[in-house]
Amino acid sequence: MQRFLQLSADEATKALRPTLVKGRWIKPMLSLRQQANVKKVAIANGTVGTWTAGTGGWLPAWDLPKQHNVMRTPKGHANERREADRVKKIQTAMAGMDKKIEEHRAALLKAKPIKGLEKWLNETQSY
Repeated sequence: MQRFLQLSADEATKALRPTLVKGRWIKPMLSLRQQANVKKVAIANGTVGTWTAGTGGWLPAWDLPKQHNVMRTPKGHANERREADRVKKIQTAMAGMDKKIEEHRAALLKAKPIKGLEKWLNETQSY
């Protein structure tokens, strides 16, 4: 921190950012936490906008740009997310429903046991 305060404004600007040297990133002289402390002290002392070697300060150019965060769409309820699939499934099932209902009713009639006169007329066994 003391070494940083002795730097000129140009050197301090470079010291606050990581640098790429021979394909490797070198850490900044001050971490982001320490940079925040320097800025906080500058605000308390009223030296924001100026830099004097030895006493410090903070220049507006050193502020990090604000990140633009686009909010993700809310996840919502599962039934709302699957509604399109559900509608498609229902429509495909309803496509041949008239024929299926007819076949089902015919099968029910066929499965019923014969009663009354029809049973008596259809009996093959004699008494």
